[in-house]
Amino acid sequence: MANIGIVFGTNNVDSQTVAEKIAANFDSDLLNAKELTVDFLNNHEKLIFVASTHKYGELQQDFKAKLDVVAEADLKGKTLALAGLGGLEKHPDTFCDGLVEFLPVIRGAKLVGAYENPGYKFENSLSLINGKFVGFVVDIHSDNEWEQKLGSWVSSIKSEF
Repeated sequence: MANIGIVFGTNNVDSQTVAEKIAANFDSDLLNAKELTVDFLNNHEKLIFVASTHKYGELQQDFKAKLDVVAEADLKGKTLALAGLGGLEKHPDTFCDGLVEFLPVIRGAKLVGAYENPGYKFENSLSLINGKFVGFVVDIHSDNEWEQKLGSWVSSIKSEF
């Protein structure tokens, strides 16, 4: 079993693409949120959740359907990072809001990877708390440099993992 469990929720391939790029940097097990179990979470001391925001700031539906599984897992003492995808043009008022839906269910985990705004212009984001995002955020459709930003973020969390 790999050291890090990476779980992605995706309606298309965007979150999976980001998750695969993250996974390439670690000894990791990659899993679609549709397949998420308590055992998967309990068997990994380090976790990364990758999910997009849809509709009116909602967490991607497959991951949202598994929040009870995340809440049931024993995350105490585990290290966890979040990565979110959003649309700056279509949803500037709810940019990456879905990430905050994880916060109530990841109690006990050490949350790492807070991310400063990489220069994105948006109206509002619930995932921006005390001047930093709760994890990596990206709009892969409007940011031509997203892969470099992801690489920098991965490098910044490696010491925690």
